[in-house]
This record gives sequence, structure tokens and C-alpha cells, in this order.
Amino acid sequence: MRRSVLPALSLALVLSACGFSDAADGDADASSTAAPSTSSEAAPGTEVELNERGNIAVEFGEEAAIRASSDPEAPPMLTLTIEELLVDPPCDDESEVPPENGHYLAFRMRAVASDDFDPRVASPIADYDFSVLGSDGTSFDPVSPAGRACFGPPRLIQNMRVGPGYEYEGWMVLDAPVESGALVYAPGGEGPNQWEWQF
Repeated sequence: MRRSVLPALSLALVLSACGFSDAADGDADASSTAAPSTSSEAAPGTEVELNERGNIAVEFGEEAAIRASSDPEAPPMLTLTIEELLVDPPCDDESEVPPENGHYLAFRMRAVASDDFDPRVASPIADYDFSVLGSDGTSFDPVSPAGRACFGPPRLIQNMRVGPGYEYEGWMVLDAPVESGALVYAPGGEGPNQWEWQF
């Protein structure tokens, strides 16, 4: 079954990549509706509101400011926006590999790195920093060789090289046993903040 899930989820991601063409954005068969961009960044001096799991709730099309510390006044090193999420999209030609865990979850992201971003960071946006929660709260590791092979390397945002002041857009494909639930981004495993999108 192929369907698209596009609540508004925005995640401002800073990526400095070496040459990326977003012409592939229309390749997925599933219908999608992009949400207008808003911001989840807290006003200076205010605490960030967390959900019951201790994560910052974000919607598709909403920007998330990624900081090196939990201080809401600290400058973000990058902003990430998840524009849309597709459930079981068609893989690229000659890459039709069945998912190992049940369902492909492909999401299109836009990342913007601040001028202060440290280019020595190897991969600020990595698939292993994401997890998927089922409707009952069960957490799944959604990274698989099949998911990484579904879309060609030029389309994958984790393959793009990030640099200060650059903006990039690309896809990430996860492999999970659920078609609905929550997507969680926890850079570095246990960073000062984690972000969550319902789909």
C-alpha cells in the first residue's frame, strides 16, 4: 500500500552539499501537499515546551532550530524543515528493493546552516539520528541497507556536505514496521534537545 502523509512538518536543516539537484522532488508517485513554513523557535528568554516524552513537538513545514545547547537564547547552528513524508514511495528505477522492516518512510528536508556552523562536523544530518515510534510508543530503529538503497545517493540529504551559510534540500528514507506514529530526531543520540513529528 502506498500513501502519503503530509501534516505540516518543518525542520530547518543546515547542509552545505556539493552540487545537488532537486529535480527529483517530483519523482515520488504519492500525492503530497507542502505546508507553509512556520517556526518552532522559542522567543528569547523563554523555555522550550516539551511533550510527554521530553521532545519538542514539530509539524511538517515548521522550522526547528538546532542548537549545541538547551539554552533557547543560544544561536542555532542549523535549522531543519521536514516538508513532507511519504509512506511506501516507489524507489528509483533499478532500485526497487523491498523494505526489510515493512514500510519505507521517505521525507523531504530542507537544511540551512548558520554562518557559525562548524564544517568539521562530519554529518550533521544522519539517518541513524532518527527513530520511529509506533502508536503504542514502541521505538524502532529504522535504518536499513534497503532504505538507504531505495533512493539514489544524489537525492539523499545525508550524503550532502554541509558548510556555513548554505541551504540544501534532499530526501531521507527510513525502514520501519509501522505506517503511522511519530518520527524522532535526536542528533548525537542524546543531545540537549530532541524533536518529534506525528505522521
